Amino acid sequence: MKNAARLNSRGNLILSSLSLADYELLEPYLETVQFRTRDCLEQTNKKVERIYFPYRGLISVIAVSQNKRHESEAGIIGWEGMTGASVVLRSEPALTNIFVQIPGDGRAVLAGDLSMLMAKSSTLRDAFLKHIYVFLIQAANTALANARGRLDQRLARWLLMADDRVPGDGLQLTHEFLAFMLGVRRAGVTIALQHLESQGLIANSRGHIRLIDRSGLEQCCDGLYGVAERELSRLFAPRYGGE
Repeated sequence: MKNAARLNSRGNLILSSLSLADYELLEPYLETVQFRTRDCLEQTNKKVERIYFPYRGLISVIAVSQNKRHESEAGIIGWEGMTGASVVLRSEPALTNIFVQIPGDGRAVLAGDLSMLMAKSSTLRDAFLKHIYVFLIQAANTALANARGRLDQRLARWLLMADDRVPGDGLQLTHEFLAFMLGVRRAGVTIALQHLESQGLIANSRGHIRLIDRSGLEQCCDGLYGVAERELSRLFAPRYGGE
C-alpha cells in the first residue's frame, strides 16, 4: 500500500475519495488539528467528541479488557482512515482506546455534526462504512497474526503497515514501543529485529528502522499482510476532478 495514492489537497484517502458534493457538504465542519504523541482521541466507555481524519502520523486502536488489566493493539490508522467507528455505527460509547503513537496532523469534525451530515447524505455515510469494513479486516488479520504468526512475521507485518502510513524511508521506533504494540517482551523484539536485519530486510540503528526490502518483508509475513491493503485499494480511489 506504500505510496498507493498521491492524494490531492484533501490529504486523507477517505476525504479524497468523496464526491465533490459530499466533500462540499462536510468541508465547512472540518477543522485542522495537530496530533501529539500519546494524545487520547477516544477513551473506552466515554462519549466520542470528535472524529479525526489523519493526514500524517500514526494512530493505534487499543482493545481493553473489562477489568482494564489487559491491553492489546487491534489495529492502526493513518492517512487512509478515520476514527469514530462507534459514531458512524450509532453505537456509542466507544469500547476501545485510541492513542496517537507517531505525531502528525489532519482534520477533525464534531461527532454531532458528523451524525447530522450522515443523515443528510447516505453516500457520505457509505464511504465511512467502507472504511470500517476495511478496518475490521485489518483487525481480523491482526488476531490471526497474533494467534498463528511467529514474532518475526508479526513484526514484519507491523513494520509494513507503519511504513504504509508514515512518509519517508524510515521509522523512529524504540524496542519498548514495538514490544508494547506487539504484546511481547522487549528482548523478543530485539531478537526479531536482528533476524530481519540479518536477512537484509531492514536496517536498524538507535531506534531508526529503515525498510530495505519491502517485497522480502511481505514474503516473511507468509500471507499475514496484504488482505486489508488490497481491499483498501479496491474500495477507495482518490477523486481529483469535480465529480
